[in-house]
Amino acid sequence: MKKLASVIAGILLVGQSFSASANADRAMDLYLNQDYAQAFKLFQKTAHLGHGKSQFNLGVQYLRGQGVPQDPVLAYAYLAVAIENGFLTARQALKTVERRLTPAQTKAAKAKADELIGFYGKAGSKNIRYALPFGRAYNPPPKRTENPEAKYPGSLFKEGIPGMARYLFDIDRNGIVRDMQLLQSYPTDEFAQSVREKLENSRYQILKVGGTLRKFSQAQFSGMFKRTDIPEETRKKLASKHKQLLAKAKRGNGKAQAELADMLELMSDDNMLKVAYLPDDTVSSSQGEANLLASNADNFSNNTQLEEDFYNFAYLVWLDKQGNTLRFEATGDYKAPKELDELAVKTMNNWHVLVSGDEQAEYGPFLAEFFYNNETRNNTYSNYLNRQNVKLKKIIAKPREEMPSYWRLKAAQGGDFKSLMLLGSGCNLRILGTAADLGHTPAQTLAAKCVLQKTNANKEQLNQAKEWLTAASEQGDYIAMRELAGVYARDSHNQGELNYAIELTKKVVDEKDDPWAYEYMAAAYAKLGQFEEAIDMQEKAVKEAWDKDYFVDAAKARLAAYENSKLGTW
Repeated sequence: MKKLASVIAGILLVGQSFSASANADRAMDLYLNQDYAQAFKLFQKTAHLGHGKSQFNLGVQYLRGQGVPQDPVLAYAYLAVAIENGFLTARQALKTVERRLTPAQTKAAKAKADELIGFYGKAGSKNIRYALPFGRAYNPPPKRTENPEAKYPGSLFKEGIPGMARYLFDIDRNGIVRDMQLLQSYPTDEFAQSVREKLENSRYQILKVGGTLRKFSQAQFSGMFKRTDIPEETRKKLASKHKQLLAKAKRGNGKAQAELADMLELMSDDNMLKVAYLPDDTVSSSQGEANLLASNADNFSNNTQLEEDFYNFAYLVWLDKQGNTLRFEATGDYKAPKELDELAVKTMNNWHVLVSGDEQAEYGPFLAEFFYNNETRNNTYSNYLNRQNVKLKKIIAKPREEMPSYWRLKAAQGGDFKSLMLLGSGCNLRILGTAADLGHTPAQTLAAKCVLQKTNANKEQLNQAKEWLTAASEQGDYIAMRELAGVYARDSHNQGELNYAIELTKKVVDEKDDPWAYEYMAAAYAKLGQFEEAIDMQEKAVKEAWDKDYFVDAAKARLAAYENSKLGTW
């Protein structure tokens, strides 16, 4: 398998489509074409993600006054933070700038450098690396009641080309997949089409919590397609493609870094241990994921003292020959808050791991990855029910160039949209919001949905969600149009906003007979006092809901309200 993985890492590019190359690459093209002002704007965005080369380029533009007023103090500061992030080419430039500074400027420049390093250095509070722990890493959907096979595309199977596709989607109250968003399809969209057909025909267990049917949000499914016997000719092409991409990725090409991450992810195998949780619960799965906290889920509930919705952190763990924890130490860029660290320590001190191998005094280290869900209880969605999880993994020593996560982060720091979406897809609003702010339409829609599903979203967050939905709607995203119309139809009494909601939903239903679009159109008409139109649209909503297997009880209740000249409730 190891040999196979090394060969497949060079997978063919068979028509992979990219929405755009990384923003840092686009900025360099603008710079070389002497469009310094636009180049500066893009370099600034990726520099603030922690991209060392962009930080260096900002320093150069400040030094030369290209697209921005000349400022040797800021030039020094950005060159210093570039070095902090590993772009060592900036060392000589920094020395050159320093020789030109007056003593007062030198003092100011070093103070500014310290400030920028605190924000955008390796451990900076606004660096993308710092943002990584704050997403939903564990989000198991309900069980499937219907689980059709995903078909391996025939021509690709014949050639022995492996592939994968990943979708993000919601599950409605009837257990049906809704609002699918493609996150990844490699190396061709044929794999995405196969997975899409599978999901369209899948059905999930209906969830009922506290007597109320619940939806499920941001579920993910990844389909992997692999043959065990790859033709020799295909193997050679794979190896050649891998070599080319690796060379480009090492030179800082964001597009190549993103594709290389896809290739390595496709062939990576997570080796995990079977785990027994003391005193009596053994948990394992066919895919090897071990949920050590499944038998002790009451340890953690929503904690208002914690600032984030989600926390991910890790420890290295050593075991004795009986599988008991000997010692552990925190690892990674992020250290857990005290409350969560105490829970993790308690867990590690109480589990028993089934280890195998030669009799020895100590085994390890292993990697224990903890996830805690601190979401506020939600009366519409059921995702808050899974409060905690921990995976225990064997550590396999690999060069960082063989790790998909290494290249994915590199590509994301360079502003690659797809990489930012993948890293932020678990409602990591720090990362997803960055892609949205950079103008990526799918990220704008997804980030806004994440905000709207929060029960404790503040006014600033809700206004930001509306701005993202407005931008995505202007780009023709029908989900964004429907969601923005829903915001106005449910929450606004402004005549202009209600008319805009009607305009948006008309565009949606002209393209798709979406029951929710009809619902929001009806709600807007009702608030405008136009109950005949509201009844007409709500009748269509009920009909489309029946035809497309949507949950219809609430739609019927709103229809009854409009028939009595009353507003519907949400």
